[in-house]
Parts: sequence; structure tokens; C-alpha cells
Amino acid sequence: MDLFLEYLEMAGAVIFVFVALGFCIFSHELGHFLAGKLMGLHIDAFSIGFRPVWRKKYKGVEYRIGWLPLGGYVELPQVDASDDIPKSADGTELPPASPKARIVTAVAGPLFNIISGLLLGCIVWAVGVPEATPRMREIKVLSIPENCPEYAAGLRKDDVITKLNGESFHHTWEKFVEKILFTINEVTLEVKRGDQILQISYLPAENPDAPGKAGKEKLAYPFFKPLLPIKLYPLPDSPAEKAGLRDGDIVTGIDGEAVSGLENFTSAINFSNGRTLVFEVLRDGKTFSCQVTPRKVPGSRDERFLTGITMALTGNQIKVASLMAGGAAAKAGVKADDIIAAVDGNAVNTLQYLPEYINKNRGKCVTLTILRGRETINIPVTPKRFGHYEIGVELAAYNHPNPLELFWSTIEMSWKSLRGIATTIGNKLHLTDSRSSLKPSHMSSTLGIGMALYDSIRTSPAYGLYLMVVISFALAIFNLLPLPVLDGGHILFGVLELLTGKRIPGNVMKVISYIFVALLILLTLWITFYDGRRFVQKFTDDKAEVVKNAPSNP
Repeated sequence: MDLFLEYLEMAGAVIFVFVALGFCIFSHELGHFLAGKLMGLHIDAFSIGFRPVWRKKYKGVEYRIGWLPLGGYVELPQVDASDDIPKSADGTELPPASPKARIVTAVAGPLFNIISGLLLGCIVWAVGVPEATPRMREIKVLSIPENCPEYAAGLRKDDVITKLNGESFHHTWEKFVEKILFTINEVTLEVKRGDQILQISYLPAENPDAPGKAGKEKLAYPFFKPLLPIKLYPLPDSPAEKAGLRDGDIVTGIDGEAVSGLENFTSAINFSNGRTLVFEVLRDGKTFSCQVTPRKVPGSRDERFLTGITMALTGNQIKVASLMAGGAAAKAGVKADDIIAAVDGNAVNTLQYLPEYINKNRGKCVTLTILRGRETINIPVTPKRFGHYEIGVELAAYNHPNPLELFWSTIEMSWKSLRGIATTIGNKLHLTDSRSSLKPSHMSSTLGIGMALYDSIRTSPAYGLYLMVVISFALAIFNLLPLPVLDGGHILFGVLELLTGKRIPGNVMKVISYIFVALLILLTLWITFYDGRRFVQKFTDDKAEVVKNAPSNP
């Protein structure tokens, strides 16, 4: 049943991707269509979807419905023509459109994207978007490796970052990282260390150990780990509320151990087996203790015994891909990249063998035979009993950005992304000494946007809708770039004709159009290649099949 529901959820996410992309493209083409009608231009066809299965001609326009729901298109020969004399689909010669008509029709597509984005943005404004981490005015450095640019510049464990590039902040961790990625040249951190205020400047570098996509994309993700506060928002009649916890309380410790992030927090609850836990809580600058008794999640599956190892099959060896912080294996001394050769003398040659063996032994101490470089080490590990428990809290605050805020932030993000990519290209061509961590390969094609939509809707319906708004705005901004074949190009040529009174000759327009169409196709193919690699990594993992012997976040 669980597998069926998982497949159903995946199918729903795929449908959402097609609907979301289709809506953004359709609203764009609808703008062109209505403006073309308003300006009295000839319209050959207007289609909802591609590959028509239904056609009907009405008042000179062929209306179509296609079976491929990826938006739509409108055929406007007087706007799209590169010939001096435009022609309709049946070969009839048409009068050239006036520059005013071309400008209005070209502007209408992006305008409708903006209008539809603002309308959808009103829904996002009302329901809110969950934020992955709390907003912070200060960020404490939990740990930092010695072989990274931040450490070389002077940043140390327990330093408190109060300013980024000379500005105070009130950001989530994700927003803080985004600002670092968009920085040209050095990042400057203002740091509080005891009574000292220090300025630490460093040039960001690619972080292969960055979490999730950031590591695979080779982004200049911070090497230091932040202390992320766990803010609680108790649900009515929950164990958390009964224990006296309130909205905005910050958990700093559980049963005497510091809580440094979501993984520590959820692990402590899931490994409690319903035992009462002592929470250290920060409220209004004061710390106090309270006792919270987790309850079992209704309908959760049977309890398991876990070591906290994430394993990967590399060739014919079982490798430790990562370790859960505070897990049994990590505490026993197992390290990432260790090879698990055997358990209690039995060879481990499949990903399923170790978790099945541990659960069969009901949590008894096992001895892992580890290959570490040229060493063979025997490490005793006592798995912990894991069950699905909860204390009845929401961990995410909801941000309610108004539609205009969303529009402005999309413009700002688009500009900074293009600036960063252009800086990287200029640096490679020795046109500038400035440096950026962003590369052209970080751009997204339709495939990449589709994957982002798929992930977003599975994370939260509100987040899926939020990303849909951003895509609608971004589509408008992209199409307004003053490049031939884009709406911005049509607007530019229309304005030039209005100013000079002369239209660019058709043969010149044809050459320019061919050149930019070819460049756009090449760029699209190049970006899609990288998106294809991301798709393969995401769904097939061509390097290793990964199986977790650790709990997922409940």
C-alpha cells in the first residue's frame, strides 16, 4: 500500500510539472494572441498544447487543441516574418505590421506572464511558503575544516557572523548561502569573537562536500557548518503543547546533548522509544528545562534497529557514503569512505545484507570488519532502536511574501545570476579580473525547470505554487532581453523603426534571425546536456546505488 501511494504521489508530481509549465507558456502566448487581435493583425492559428488532435476555424483563425500539454503557441506571420512581405499560412500576401502593432504584441506575452504571476502570487501571499530554516540575525560557526578558504582567512569554530558584505541580515541559511553565491570577488564576514569584532575576507571556492545538489553542482557553498536553531511551533493538544512549549521556542539540547540541527533533533525523538526527554529551551533570551514525552506516529511501520550508516555499492564493495551525526556507527568510530567487508565474520556483499542482519539480531552488538586504506579494523557497534515518534510540532515558519516582493526578488535574482555567469565567462576569456562562482552550466533548461517543479511539489504544495510564480516572472524577464528571436528583440527593432522611420531589410533580418536561432539552439542543447546529467544522477545514480541504514527525517 505504501509503495502504491508513493507511485501515486510521483504521478501527481509529474502531472503538476506539465500543468505548471503549460500554464506559464500558455499565459504568455495568450497575451500575444489577444494583443494581435486588438491590433488587427492576421492570426493563422492559436493552439492549446502541441500536436493537435482537434482543429476548428473561426473568423479566419484556426483554433487547435494538442495532446501534448506543454503550453501553446500563436502563429502571427506579420510579427514573426523576416521577409519584407509577410504571408499567411495559405500563401496570401499580408501588409507589414506597423512598429506600434509589433511592439504591443511583443510586450503582451511577457506582460501576461507578469499578470498571471501576480495573481498566483496572491495565493502564495495568503497561504505562505514554509522556510527550511529559521531566519537569523547572527550565525554561529558550529564547525569548520582547516583546509578551506574561510579557515585560511581566519574564521574559527564558535565565531558569530553578524554581517555579510558589510550588511546586517535577517535571513534563512539558504538565503545567506544564496548571497554568498551571488557575490562577485571576495566575501567579507563581520565576526564577533568574544569581545573582538573581526573582518574576515575570502574568495569562495567549490565545495565538493556540500550537501545535496550544491556538492554535485560544484558550487562555492560555505565550508563551515552553522548552528541552526530548531524553532518549535506546537500543534494543539500535542505532547509539546502539554509540556508547556510555545511558538518560537528554540531547542538547544535534549537529554544533556547539544542540538545542532534538524538531524540531531529528529534522531533524538525517533530513538527515544517513547521515553520522556528533557528539553533545554531558549525563550526570550532565557533558558529553561521541560520534560516532553514523544508519542508514536499513528500508522507508522514497525520499529527497526539502525547503525546510522548510509551505504553505497562501489564496484563489488560496500562503501560508507555518510554517517548520521550521533548515530551508533559514528560514535563507535566508523568513518565515511570506509569499506564494510564483513559483519560478525559474515561477508557483506549486498546493500541489503547489513540492515537485514542487524534487524534479525534485534539490536545486539555486532562487529563490523572495516577496510580503511591498507588497514583492516574490527569495530563493535550496538545498533539503536528506531521508531517513528513525534512531539506534535511544526518546525518551519511560513513566509508570506506579497506578489510585488516576489516579482522584485525574481528580477534581482535573474540579474545577479546573469551578472555572475557573465563575470565567469569574462574571466575565462581574460576580459576581467573579477571572479564569480556561478557558471553557464548552472543555468536550467526546460528539463531542469521541470525537475525543480517536481521536487518542489513533493516538498510542499505551497512551495510548488511559489516556484510556479517565480518561473512565470522569470519567463517574462528572459523574453524581454533585447535579443533577436525573443520578444525583447521584436520590441527593440520596433522602437528603432519608430525612431528612424525605416525598417531593417528582410534579408538582413533573416540572417540575424538565423544566427541567433542557431546560437539559442546550441545554448539550449548545451544546458540540457547538463540537466540530463543531473536527471541521471537524480533517478538512476550511475555511480552507485545508495541505500540508507539510517532514518529519514519524519
